[in-house]
Amino acid sequence: QIILWGRTEKCLKETTEEIRMMGTECHYFICDVGNREEVYQQAKAVREKVGHLSLLQVGDITILVNNAAVVHGKSLMDSDDDALLKSQHINTLGQFWTTKAFLPRMLELQNGHIVCLNSVLALSAIPGAIDYCTSKASSFAFMESLTLGLLDCPGVNATTVLPFHTSTEMFQGMRIRFPNLFPPLKPETVARRTVEAVQMNQAFLLLPWTMHVLVILKSILPQAALEEIHKFSGSYTCMNTFKGRT
Repeated sequence: QIILWGRTEKCLKETTEEIRMMGTECHYFICDVGNREEVYQQAKAVREKVGHLSLLQVGDITILVNNAAVVHGKSLMDSDDDALLKSQHINTLGQFWTTKAFLPRMLELQNGHIVCLNSVLALSAIPGAIDYCTSKASSFAFMESLTLGLLDCPGVNATTVLPFHTSTEMFQGMRIRFPNLFPPLKPETVARRTVEAVQMNQAFLLLPWTMHVLVILKSILPQAALEEIHKFSGSYTCMNTFKGRT
């Protein structure tokens, strides 16, 4: 079965109903992963099957998918301080709290998987999304450290997915110069490849494969050359038309 956490009940309810229509048992609970106390309280309820959860057959959580994220699409000086904090609490610290809540039982069972839906922007930042890029870079470091720390933990693994721009409402309005050369990924593609990576215990997955070229270029080219590539590709100004939602 699938347990969904999120802040917006309307979205949770719609997703739950969609999953149930596929024949999979699914339940949702309102939880802000950026709120440490709320995460621990909800996790305890799941583990102990207390309150309204006692009516559900909730077993041990063996796959944790950290997908929650927000982006405000502004420069540092145009960003509200509270908005900057919100990005770090949800995009980065939220993973600390959810992982601390569920990893101990996975280690006890010797059966579990931590999945992080990150972003290629963790490896190559762009202007206009400084809060998002910073949080994703921190999240990537968290998963790198966690993945290495699990090497001596049989049955428990971690997968970090770093996709290119995905066609969701989150980055609506973002434009790159050559959309035919670098088309946005479909959410279904990212989801399918993520499942495959988990099944193969793949630690890190870049989507599409051409993003590996970006990593190589960043390691060998001088900063001046990288800046020219950013300007030529349009990534330097891609957030100028941003209209996404948080």
